[in-house]
This record gives sequence, structure tokens and C-alpha cells, in this order.
Amino acid sequence: MHYEETIRYLYHLQFHGIQPGLDRTRLLLSLMGNPHSRFPSIHIGGTNGKGSTSAMVASILQQGGYRVGLYTSPHLIDFSERITINNIPIPTEEVIRLTDRLTSAVNTEKMQVTFFEFITAMAFCYFADRVDIAVIEVGLGGRFDATNVLMPLITAITQIGFDHEQYLGTTILEIAKEKAGIIKEGTPIITGAKQMEVLALFEQIAGAQHAPLFQLRRDMTVLKHGPDLLRYHGISERIIPCPLLGKHQMDNAGVALRIIEAMQPSQCRTPFPVSENDIVEGMRQVKWPGRLQVIQADPMVLLDGAHNPSGASALADYLQEVDPSRFGRHFMIIGILREKNVREILSRITLWADEIVFSRPDIARAADPADLLALVERPILKTVQGTIVQAIAYAEARMKPEDTLVITGSLYTVSEALAYFKGVALSPVRG
Repeated sequence: MHYEETIRYLYHLQFHGIQPGLDRTRLLLSLMGNPHSRFPSIHIGGTNGKGSTSAMVASILQQGGYRVGLYTSPHLIDFSERITINNIPIPTEEVIRLTDRLTSAVNTEKMQVTFFEFITAMAFCYFADRVDIAVIEVGLGGRFDATNVLMPLITAITQIGFDHEQYLGTTILEIAKEKAGIIKEGTPIITGAKQMEVLALFEQIAGAQHAPLFQLRRDMTVLKHGPDLLRYHGISERIIPCPLLGKHQMDNAGVALRIIEAMQPSQCRTPFPVSENDIVEGMRQVKWPGRLQVIQADPMVLLDGAHNPSGASALADYLQEVDPSRFGRHFMIIGILREKNVREILSRITLWADEIVFSRPDIARAADPADLLALVERPILKTVQGTIVQAIAYAEARMKPEDTLVITGSLYTVSEALAYFKGVALSPVRG
């Protein structure tokens, strides 16, 4: 198959839906020689912040001279972004080769694997014998996520909030229990969760697993220390840069730095030593596109894939702190998937806006923009544009250099905007 045909085949696997259980993943990986057992890993879950935290950890380890695999989802522009080694996406020829190998195994066993199970096996096959260590982001939940076949050096769970309730449960404790499914026997677990009932649950599960538990605000703290600087106190105290925007990134940095501390020779059975300079430079160079990303100045254009209530709150908190010297109008483009908690997301992000353009990303699951408009009752200027590109063109025609535009509601919305501003084509097929 050519690359586009390969990507179409991979997305066709989404017709198998989301199926709980790890047996299919374990069988598929066994047919491939158990590649996940051939590299050490760090396993990071949570509702929000797990991608940023993964990027921070990977950046520090890479700065330390290690070959670092990073597996995240979803991608923004091209499928290959999901599987990288030292920030270099998996080559298209490897995507094709590994798809052929995995498809042969699936067909031989007459298996029915899901999209995420298949691409997780692809990532593990690609990392095997190529990386010193891999940072693996959980896809959905934790307990039954395909990545949960790993036996990592360290696990981490960032913040817990509401998302994917149809799969994970309708209460915070139900969701937290699914996330806690990645806690392993004797493996340190680091968390940025805040809710007392969630922390009590983690204490109980970690205790039963004899897994040392380290909590943000109890075992490590992070405070603002001037522009783009944080003061971290864990095993050590240090001042570090953090170029990622938003005060919620302080919590993510705290979890990431505690992971790095737990990997040092005095703490870890398989240590990955890094220097103080590695930590500082790794944090300085970290990037996580599509999350509070300033893509343009004068007028300022900010992209943020806030796709659940917690993400919407983080965006709203940041917008309240936007440079007060910018006295222009506030424009917002919103496109959300219909299965999300649309009303909650809108209630948190729209108060900042002077004018809102509702649109829809090019995906079947997108909410009707007219329905979104009807949910915002504030007496401000609101309109509907058919596509994200049309919405951007509409906003650009109305904006002045001192104005600000925020494009948000979904990573699918952000990916289309990012492709527009970068002048590149999106991956040929999207979920």
C-alpha cells in the first residue's frame, strides 16, 4: 500500500469501535515478538495534562542524551506525529511496513482489533531496539487501554476530570478508578490529582499494589517564580523555565519533574541519570502544539484544543490573564464534537469573547454549529460559518492588529486551523 492507502486502512479499523480488554493487544504483541518488553517505559495517564507532561519528560530525557520514544494521541497534522523518536516522526515507509506486518498477523489469527490497539502495537514495534526509553501516553482511561500491557519503570496520573463518560463512568470516582488501572505492583506512581476522594482512592489502590505514591502539593510543590519561570521543590529544589502557557502547566511540570527525580540512580532500579542543565534545557525546549499555542501575533491568534470541561476551565483561566495591554476586541472560533459536554465547555470559554464564530471541523462527529450558537444566550455578536477555514477568513476580515482570536473546542478544530496557518495539508484521513 501507499501511505495514503495505509492511513485509510488504519482509520477503517475504527469501525471496530472501542472494545474493553487487553487480550487482543497481548495476542497481537506476542505475534510480533513482544516488542513492548524490549524497552523501558514511563506510562502517563490522566484526563488533562498527560500529553504536556509526556512532552516535558521526553524533552528532558532527550536533552540528557537518550534516544526517547514518545507515543501520544491524537495527532494534529499527520498521523506520524503520534509516534516519534527524539521529536522525529515515524517515517512513512515504516508506517507502511509495520502496517503490512501487523495486518498479516491479524489476518492469520482472524483477529478483530481496534484502531488504537493496532497503532499501539505499531508504536511498540517501532520503538523496540531503537530507543533507550519510551514515554507512553494512555489513550483512553487506563485499566483497559491498549498501552496498559506495559510494565513501566514509573507510572503517572495527571489531573482527573470529566471526559469520555460513556466509557469511563459518570462520577469522578468512577473515572479515577479507570485511570488508576495503570498502577502496577511495586511501581512508583506520581499524581497531580487534586480531589480528596480521588487521592484517597489512589492511596488505597497504590497501597494494595505496594506502589509508592507521590502526590503534588504533598510530596512536591510548584510555584510561579517570575515570567516563564517556576520554582519546584521535590527531592531537590530548582528554578526551571516553562515555555508552555497557562498556570495549569505548573501542575504538569511538577509531575514531570518528580518523574525525572524518580528515575535518578538513588531512586530507580533502572536509572536514567540527567544533569541539572539537562532538566533546565529540556524544559526550556519543550513544545506541545495545539495547546495554548500562539500561532500569530498582531493580531494575536491562539490555538487551544480544550475539548472537555477541565480543559475549558484551563483556557478560561488563561484568557483572564491575557496581557492587559491588548485593548482590542476578543474573537473566538468554536467547533466541538457532539459527544462532548458541549454546554459545560461553552459556559466556561465564551464569557471572554466579544464575538463568536461557530463552525465545525471536517469530521462526522462534529456538533452542528447552529446548535452551539443556540446554547450561548449572551447578547454578543454570534455567527455561523460552514468550515473552520471559512470561519478564520471571516474573523480575519473583521480583526485589527490589536485584536485577539482564540480557536478552540476540539483538537480537530485546532488541527485544521494549524494546517491553515502553516500552509500545509492535513493527513489524508481523519477519525
